Amino acid sequence: MKMSSTRKLLTFIAVLALIAGAGIIFAKKGNGGLDRKHVPVSTPMPVKRPVNVVVQTTVPRTVRESFTLPGTLEAWEDLTLALEQPGAIVWVGPREGDRLSAGEAIMKIDRELLISRRSRNQADYDLKKKQLKRVDSLFREKLVSERVFDEAKQAYESAASLLDQSAIALKKSVLVSPIDGILDRLLVDRGEYGNIGTPAAVVVRVDRLKVLVNVPEKDVSFIQKGSEVTVLPTDVNGTKNSAITGKVINVGYQADPMTRTYRTKIRIDNHHGQYRPGMIVRVRFIRRILKDVLAIPLYSVVDRDGEKFVFVVEEGKAVKRPVRLGSIINGKVIVKDGLSSKEKLVIKGQQLIQNGAPVNVVEG
Repeated sequence: MKMSSTRKLLTFIAVLALIAGAGIIFAKKGNGGLDRKHVPVSTPMPVKRPVNVVVQTTVPRTVRESFTLPGTLEAWEDLTLALEQPGAIVWVGPREGDRLSAGEAIMKIDRELLISRRSRNQADYDLKKKQLKRVDSLFREKLVSERVFDEAKQAYESAASLLDQSAIALKKSVLVSPIDGILDRLLVDRGEYGNIGTPAAVVVRVDRLKVLVNVPEKDVSFIQKGSEVTVLPTDVNGTKNSAITGKVINVGYQADPMTRTYRTKIRIDNHHGQYRPGMIVRVRFIRRILKDVLAIPLYSVVDRDGEKFVFVVEEGKAVKRPVRLGSIINGKVIVKDGLSSKEKLVIKGQQLIQNGAPVNVVEG
């Protein structure tokens, strides 16, 4: 009996110990027995910082679409003068590079024989003139026949013709410049003998010049006679010459069979003498003029996954605007749809922002 009571007492004490231990454990833990170290704590969301961007206000404007082609300068007139009388060259006046006036003498051939011939023809002419006058008086009085009068008249006219020929030959013994220009080259020297047709001098007119441009088939329809173009001299040795305005004077109707281009001539003023024949220039033609269009920098357009769009700033936030684009002209693209006038277009920083992101507008 005693043993049974003792075992019951020990069992009861063990149960109490277990309950007491469990109470201590639960006392150290709270919230339904969960360890405080493992309770999830809510984390505050990070604040988005504004991205610095540069904007440009969109304004409708007139855009000129142009294309540029190379051209070559030529003298307005380039004349090779030839001798018109045979003989030895006895005098050469101006030197190469000298400016000439129209009618100014360049060289002379030996004129002695021509002067002698003209004197002889002058004397014969004077004689025949007197004879005709005397015969005419007799013919009026019916003292000579009509045949005698006709023979005297014919002799007079023949003498007058020979006198005119000798005067022309004497005049042509002097080679003169037919235009105001520059003596570019002398092709013969004093003392040489020349025949009729021998090239003797080259005279060029350069106070105005021609620009020759070969225009491709795809562009020739945009060029009209009388239209103005911009001629841009080539930058040589760092020397920048200002652009000048030229006028189209002819557009070829037949294409070159080899290059399929149309030769176009342009007139430019060169009174200052800055340009010379043979120089290479660039000619800018106007293809078309677009009025009141929105043209924005090409780099302001974002292309992501095949979608083209831009960002504008509204109330301090970036707003995405899908756009429909047109032609690209001089680094700018025409916006056909999706953008309006007087909007603040993001032109720098657009690759770093998303729709609705806060932005800070800074000076470009």
